Amino acid sequence: MTRFWHELKTDVRVQFRNKLYHIGIIISLLVAIVLSQLVNMEQLGYAFPALVVLIIGGTTMLYVAGMVIFEKDEGTIAAAVVTPLLDVEYLAAKVASLVLLATFETVLSLAGAMAILALGEPIIWPNPLWLVLGIIAVGVVYTLIGLALVVRYDSITEFLIPMAVVAVTLQLPFLYFFGLVEHWSLLVIPTSAPTMVIMGAYRDLALWEQIYALSYSTLLLLGLGIWAKAAFDKHIIENLG
Repeated sequence: MTRFWHELKTDVRVQFRNKLYHIGIIISLLVAIVLSQLVNMEQLGYAFPALVVLIIGGTTMLYVAGMVIFEKDEGTIAAAVVTPLLDVEYLAAKVASLVLLATFETVLSLAGAMAILALGEPIIWPNPLWLVLGIIAVGVVYTLIGLALVVRYDSITEFLIPMAVVAVTLQLPFLYFFGLVEHWSLLVIPTSAPTMVIMGAYRDLALWEQIYALSYSTLLLLGLGIWAKAAFDKHIIENLG
């Protein structure tokens, strides 16, 4: 556990030093301004979950790619592999630090939009438990998928096209949550269940929606975690060995 916390603190410092938090603040403020001009407070409950999938998730995958490829180039990963730090601890620290960044960015976007909208109408407060659970789940899903994919590539340019294809697929559930396409197949996409958790912060979910959102999110996080570890072992550790 000590090794994990040390790696986590190191990752956060590197992210801050590389201006990722600064970039996140700028993106969040821009998103807040745009969102506040497109919807009112009542509509925010439908627009915000879709926004998380469309924008925040995409930036999270870019952050994942940037950090992992940078560490491969600098030899940081190779150095970490020969230390007592376990691969599970390395991946857990990466996920935790990047989800922390994504959560910060997401909460700031929502708070900014609500602050602007509150100037002209009453505030509608979301349920904080469902909101935080959903935001964290979306961040973990994007981070694990990003990790499982980026370990296969040695440069950002190689990763951009496959990342774009995956990102667009993961963003498709916004069609369901905006009410544009109400087909069950969209609920199979990994980002759908965590997004429905966020929806639970703004309205009462039906029983089937609660079961689906919580159980499918849990299964996804476990499955994606196993996939990310297997990909890391195959494409990083085995290549170094």
